[in-house]
Amino acid sequence: MARPRNQEARKRELIAVTSRLLVERGQGGARLVDIAEAASLTPAAVSYYYPDLADLYADTYETAIAEYSTRRRRHVADIASPVERLTECIALGVPHAGTSSHAATVLLMELSALAIRQERIVASGAEFEAEQLDLFSEILESGARSGAMHLQYDVLETARAILAVEDGIAIPVVAGRLPAEDALRVSLSVASSLTGANLLAGRP
Repeated sequence: MARPRNQEARKRELIAVTSRLLVERGQGGARLVDIAEAASLTPAAVSYYYPDLADLYADTYETAIAEYSTRRRRHVADIASPVERLTECIALGVPHAGTSSHAATVLLMELSALAIRQERIVASGAEFEAEQLDLFSEILESGARSGAMHLQYDVLETARAILAVEDGIAIPVVAGRLPAEDALRVSLSVASSLTGANLLAGRP
């Protein structure tokens, strides 16, 4: 790893290394010694920047959720139709192998497992959930106002239901028990029943 110009640059590089190891190897392959080796540093050097490895994991989690949320919002921002925007938003949440969505999902799953022990990750996880609920709610409200959607429940309840399906279905997809396309079809079917809109139109 090339020597950065400042401490923040070094931390960003360590976060990038940690992210890659968590995706490729899981927590068991992202220990202090693993991170140090992958970063071409000594464990003591890593500890200089992160005396507590939990803080490195927390910074990695915060970076991952910020990038995920930003990427998702930007991707759907210019889609005019609320139905098409919701469809695309849901599609982005399905971890297709080989995509940035899959890597991000694996990373978030690995780090979320630490949430019961790391207060910063608990707090960041709550903020991440709120951001996803806000995005879904904005789309649902737009769809209801335009008459393109006829919600069976209130906006927040509907958003929570859609997000719950997304979170729950990601595990069998990443584990290889459920094909991503099947997961997408199920997710869109559930959202269609909740919104009264045909989100499956035009899909195989």
